[in-house]
Amino acid sequence: MVQVDNKRYSELLKEKKFLEDNRPHDVDGMRRWKHSMSKLLQELELFR
Repeated sequence: MVQVDNKRYSELLKEKKFLEDNRPHDVDGMRRWKHSMSKLLQELELFR
């Protein structure tokens, strides 16, 4: 179970880095980006 948690945590960090590096500039893209980042950050909070 711990190995799965560590794997998921590292996947979330990689996804967060990807989202930070690829932030869109159009309005619709920003809405999707904000929603994705919000969900990702919520899940990362569960690991604390």
